[in-house]
Amino acid sequence: MKKLLTGMLLACMLLGFGSTAFAQTGEVSLEQWFATHAYEIKAGSQTMMDLDAPARLTGLKGEVNVTKQLSIAGSFLFGKSDDFKDEGLVLGHAELSNLNIAAQYQVIPMVKVQAGYVSGTWDVVKESKSISKMGLSGITLGAAVDADLGNGIGVFGEALYAPKVNAKPKSSDEKVDDANMLAFEAGAKYDFGQFNVKGGYRYQGFNLTNKGEQGELGLTFSGLFIGAGFSF
Repeated sequence: MKKLLTGMLLACMLLGFGSTAFAQTGEVSLEQWFATHAYEIKAGSQTMMDLDAPARLTGLKGEVNVTKQLSIAGSFLFGKSDDFKDEGLVLGHAELSNLNIAAQYQVIPMVKVQAGYVSGTWDVVKESKSISKMGLSGITLGAAVDADLGNGIGVFGEALYAPKVNAKPKSSDEKVDDANMLAFEAGAKYDFGQFNVKGGYRYQGFNLTNKGEQGELGLTFSGLFIGAGFSF
């Protein structure tokens, strides 16, 4: 809980500093993501484990416009899944938290490219005990679209890719040689004054490999989300 609160405070401080220092406009929003968490382990071409469970994650997002074309965006996401079950056995639940900060540049109206940094943890917890914790961090590249259709209705989308994720397992017995992340979302929103409501679909996936043992671990979260925002 301490880490979650620290992450939320950091995101708010960064966005607050940007809006104060540059006296510009921006937006903050709170979201609920109703996802399915898939957990897959492969050894070569053979699937050793393929599990999934419902998950609920909370997200805090914000963006500050520094200039007409340059902006700073940040998000903090945290939550957990229900217990994974395999043939009646309860294997524990997964917990995810990550913080993402990025600089965005508008290349044409409604379209921005971005570069940033993501850092977080993924953990399997059983009976209040961590049994498979993984630290995940890396540089992200991406693009975002935000279009106004008129009458307060708009559509948006975003795609992020981290070609090289630094994955640090809690156990020294585990080894990760290569890892990457892919995330995207698409949705619609309705503005009324300074407030808005939105909804859409979101996906976030990590792929981790151990070349020596030809092992591969896939971690994905996907599903619908809803949220409410405030513009300033």
